[in-house]
Amino acid sequence: MKTYTKLIAIFFLLISTSAFGSESVNKKLSSPISSLPEKALVADISDVFWSINGYVYLSEESATPFPGVTITFSGLGSTLTNENGYYIFDVPHNWSGTVTPTFCGPSYGFQPEQRVYPPVKKNYTQQNYYAVQLNTFTISGAFLHFKSGEPLANTSISFTNEMSVTTNENGYYSLTVDPCWSDTLKPISSDWNFIPDFKYYSSVTTDFENQDFEYRPKSFGLPPGWVFQNTGTVHIVSVFSTSNPNICGVPLNQGDYIGVFYKGTDDELHCAGAGEWTGTSNTGVFIYGDDAYTPEKDGFLYGEVMNWKIFTWTTDEKEYEVYPSYQKGGYLVSDNKWYSGGLSIVNGLNVYLNQQIVIPEGWSGISGYVNPSPKPDYVSGNQIQFLLAPISDDLIIIQSLVAMYYPSQNIKTLINWNVNSGYKIKVNKDVTFELPGCPITDRTLSLTANWSIMPVKSECNVSVQALFSGIMNRVKVVKEIAGPNVFWPAMGISTLQVLEPGKAYMVTLTLNSSVTFPECTNQKSDAQGANAIHINKTNWTDPIVSPSNHIIAIESEAVKGFGKGDYLGAFTQDGTCAGLAEIKSLDENMSIALFGNDNTETYKTGFFENELITLKWYRTSTDEIFDLIAEFDPSTGSENGRFTDNGLSIITKLNIVSGTGETNRHITPHIFPNPATGYINLIAPEPTYTMKITDVLGNIIHENEYTGSNNVDLSHVRRGLYIVSLQGADFIKTEKLLLR
Repeated sequence: MKTYTKLIAIFFLLISTSAFGSESVNKKLSSPISSLPEKALVADISDVFWSINGYVYLSEESATPFPGVTITFSGLGSTLTNENGYYIFDVPHNWSGTVTPTFCGPSYGFQPEQRVYPPVKKNYTQQNYYAVQLNTFTISGAFLHFKSGEPLANTSISFTNEMSVTTNENGYYSLTVDPCWSDTLKPISSDWNFIPDFKYYSSVTTDFENQDFEYRPKSFGLPPGWVFQNTGTVHIVSVFSTSNPNICGVPLNQGDYIGVFYKGTDDELHCAGAGEWTGTSNTGVFIYGDDAYTPEKDGFLYGEVMNWKIFTWTTDEKEYEVYPSYQKGGYLVSDNKWYSGGLSIVNGLNVYLNQQIVIPEGWSGISGYVNPSPKPDYVSGNQIQFLLAPISDDLIIIQSLVAMYYPSQNIKTLINWNVNSGYKIKVNKDVTFELPGCPITDRTLSLTANWSIMPVKSECNVSVQALFSGIMNRVKVVKEIAGPNVFWPAMGISTLQVLEPGKAYMVTLTLNSSVTFPECTNQKSDAQGANAIHINKTNWTDPIVSPSNHIIAIESEAVKGFGKGDYLGAFTQDGTCAGLAEIKSLDENMSIALFGNDNTETYKTGFFENELITLKWYRTSTDEIFDLIAEFDPSTGSENGRFTDNGLSIITKLNIVSGTGETNRHITPHIFPNPATGYINLIAPEPTYTMKITDVLGNIIHENEYTGSNNVDLSHVRRGLYIVSLQGADFIKTEKLLLR
């Protein structure tokens, strides 16, 4: 019924247009509704709309249209003026309300401020408005030299949007813009580049101060020390503009230089040609060969390897090594060697930062906090060979836990450098190793429950306590590679407090875990405290450190009868001192690191695997030496008094068995550990005595004569309960022994 009524209303509207002289209608009426026939007045006119339109001008004096002005119809919505300043909006029949123009908040007023409409029953045209600009805004700043800060004074500067300014004596500039102005300010000059390249502004409704630009020359000239000679023989290289030279993501700028260097008779690098990078076109580099008519070497020899560098005038004014990538094919030379008349195209320039790692003579641990650069395809060998080439004459061996690079033995199972791994390394003298690469972004390191070599993924010192604070309950031991310092939280031992960048450490946990190295601050070192320094004041030779070691913790109760400043030493069976520690406190647990034999040497330097450990006490006050025998905590699994690579032992008691004093008369016969798992230790007050072991039935299992303290191997005896008897000239001791 409702639809039918609408059709009747529209029909009467159509037939009434000729009678009343109105315009044709299509849901919008141009004739007053009162002029319709009476039957049409009762129709449903909910679909009838009237138009309100007009123009907005920038001022009443001009006919300049004002686009983008918001025209708001109360209760209905809004529309925007178009490029001609025109707007139109349809309102329903009988709508009444206000129409208000606005633009850029309070920055513009309008005449009239608004229009009020009674119930609308017709179209309204020429509903025009005139804008009144109430304020303007200022963009200001200075043009300053990118390094010195010197102002670009009294200089006319143009922008790409055809605006321009002239700086004052302080390099200061100022621009006036209209409210809600949006545009880009990009300064242009034939002499200067600007930083930033541009500044973008959107709908400005406030003043902008300190909108500074830095300026720098478009050309600087050759870098210092880059002078070269035109010798008449040349190899030409075109460095493509698409080669994208960058230092770990920071691109070269116009005015930076690319150079190629040869090795002179002084074994130093000298420039043989250079080109200025523009960033917009290919850079040609003319690389000159040696002049055969001069006595000195002043260029490349035929087939000599080219050494590439860049110099960053526009940033830090430093040289960086460059590893180019060459386009291959046809006549192009792509092996990075110099040839007279050679032509090459470089389509990639890989520039890296260098982490300097100081490697002391002998064994140590190394790691890096940069992702190492890949090996260029024109360099033979694997990545480890490429990275270590600068120290190849001094390198003996580098190894992980499962692979090694051992050139003298032609073992090259260690192929690639891994930033998430540490390495054991040995060199024949102190060297500085430069590891090329880019700074890491992921500082998290996964660690296994077993022993692993931990790198230091940080540019500054890191506190061991802080690094492992989140997983301290899982930490067993962190220790130096080829050093005596250790972090053993369960024993309260922390001679290792700081992890140093460039080094690596051994770590073992109870469960697989991860740690995250913190970001460095501006401080040289974020870590507080220092690692213990060890000084040998005994008559014993310094232990020769190796990557194989066994850490023994000594409970404070075990050294109660000793003196502060005394020393404990660990000796091999041939008398070599292979471990040394000073007693610095009688109230705290301490540790001693025992070093295994260095298999890269032709002589014995330390303990063999499973070799018996002999302990001695050096009394500093009297310059006396005493033999010791230790009782071990069986919970560590290394209680037999023998050396094990990466072994961990705990000494609960130290017994004095001989020495230069009168100590022996106070010794009582002793058998330990008990229970035992394969080895027992014997202590007796007499130099010669007999030990006999019988089972519970009285059968003799073992009988032998011993001298001094001893470590007896019973690993061949079946597990069970036995009777042990020690007998000397003046003593007899019998006790039960449980072998497990």
